[in-house]
Amino acid sequence: MKRYLVAISCCVAMAAMLAYAQGGDEGYQTATVVSIDKLANDGKVSDVDHYKISMRMNDMIYACRAAAPAATFMDWVVGKQFPAKENDKLLLVKNRNGQVVELTIASKKKPK
Repeated sequence: MKRYLVAISCCVAMAAMLAYAQGGDEGYQTATVVSIDKLANDGKVSDVDHYKISMRMNDMIYACRAAAPAATFMDWVVGKQFPAKENDKLLLVKNRNGQVVELTIASKKKPK
């Protein structure tokens, strides 16, 4: 009987840990890349590139700007989906490797 209770307790503990681990994406929703454009360099040599990115999340299109190394946006193509959430003037997007990329929201609008 003791072994049975220990086994049940372990199963309940594992289920609780799994539920807690999945809660790490709290507030994130699926966002789709609508467009991504690398902006022209202003002649300065830099490790970061500047991008103009539009993302669709729920019924809103976010026009954003970002500055990051090119490797950050290597696999970002139109139609690709990422977990994202809005945080004041930022759109926080989780890259495939778990890195959170901050996109500055320039504007947002509902599509027609």
